[in-house]
Amino acid sequence: MRYINKTAFINYLSCPTLGWMTRRNMLPKLTCSRNELLRLEGRKIRNISWQLFSNAVEVGRLGTYDAVLYTKELLLDPGVKTICGASFVAGGYFTKVDILQKLDDNSWHLFEVKSGNKYKVKYARDISFKAMVLAKSGLDVSKATILCLSNDYRLGMDISQLFKRLDCTEKVKSKVQKFLILSDEVLENIESENMPEPYLKRNCKNCLVFDGCISKDIKNHIFDLPRLSVLAIEKLITAGVDMIDKIPADFELSRMQQIVKNCVLTNTNYVSENLKTEMNNIKQPFYYLDFESVMTIMPLYRDIAPHMQFLTQFSIDRTDDAGNILDHYEYIADQTKDCRREVAERLIKCLGEEGNVITYANFERICISNLARLFSDLGEKLNKITERIVDLELILKKNYYDINFHGRSSIKKVLPVLVPEMNYADLEIGDGGNAAASFAFMAMGLYDDKKIEETKKNLLKYCARDTLAMVKIHQFLKTVVF
Repeated sequence: MRYINKTAFINYLSCPTLGWMTRRNMLPKLTCSRNELLRLEGRKIRNISWQLFSNAVEVGRLGTYDAVLYTKELLLDPGVKTICGASFVAGGYFTKVDILQKLDDNSWHLFEVKSGNKYKVKYARDISFKAMVLAKSGLDVSKATILCLSNDYRLGMDISQLFKRLDCTEKVKSKVQKFLILSDEVLENIESENMPEPYLKRNCKNCLVFDGCISKDIKNHIFDLPRLSVLAIEKLITAGVDMIDKIPADFELSRMQQIVKNCVLTNTNYVSENLKTEMNNIKQPFYYLDFESVMTIMPLYRDIAPHMQFLTQFSIDRTDDAGNILDHYEYIADQTKDCRREVAERLIKCLGEEGNVITYANFERICISNLARLFSDLGEKLNKITERIVDLELILKKNYYDINFHGRSSIKKVLPVLVPEMNYADLEIGDGGNAAASFAFMAMGLYDDKKIEETKKNLLKYCARDTLAMVKIHQFLKTVVF
């Protein structure tokens, strides 16, 4: 028999249709390197956390049935005070808890290990589901604590300094009561043969199945409006509006949202009067700069905190006014050590002192400013580079819109529209998340020499594609106004 797990239950509360689909494994499988890294690090953090509890008994890697039986045995053993990985089935629900510790009054302290570094509402929701199943199993959970990561931790420190404790007892008690009341209704509906009818809600915006669900066959959905607030979404949904075309003329929109709406209504593109000036203000020689970075849960090197982002790679194209590439510079770090200073020094050498440095979004500016603070002796030269930076995405957002952008401005969204012959489909590594994960795997020692050599080649190709994309987008915008 299959039981309802945390993901299906929580998804159902957000959207009954989504919960029903989750229960039947109908959601897209997240099998990319980025998600593989998250799962790998999540398991590592959980296993490390178990070391904080002396004399803890681990349930181990058992099937659901055997894990539940073994947990029952441990609960009855007076000599067992702490259980790691305890499994429970009750009332049609299943959960596996990270750490369960018996208190002196025979109640239990429930711990949930999270790889984040601060409290999130979803953390309390997750631990509350587990507490609900434990309550259905007859256990008295009197305390609930989230173990998350400390920004003060560095490699070499004792593992006790890796975690900080967040007491969520009162939040969990409140949520458990609500969950218990809802649990029978959720069980009945989620097990029904009939899928709950989907309806539009603000949660739909970032749903994995949105395109094939409520927005199917809807062109120019209201979610195509950029930076649409929660309040505006709620007002439009209440008014029965799901398409941009249907938005009332007197509905308050931002300048950019109004531009998008006008483009939809007239089936035309938007070109501002200021675009030509923006293009003229970019000074030669043109340097197109793209960074790749890594941010892991556990630090890869000393002097780096959990979740700290650091640079590992860059690509630079220097072109003439016609977009011809005069020079290409690229760099990728040695995965066995912290190369941030080398990144900074190479940047200074490659970018010279004249001409604009063209980036896409503000990420590169922020990263170079961080390097300037980290290496004060290089600060003046690095800060001068930031003064030369021109954000091509910002220019595009302010001055040009194509309805095929669907409210997006990321380079992956606009490139196929503006430069149809160019994309990332032929690359082994085709997005930043997988690029970061691939470098992390190398740094963790999970690849052999042959795999490392192959991965670095693919990373360089990906980063170079980003800079070439900027060259092409820049040239496209120039053709619009010249």
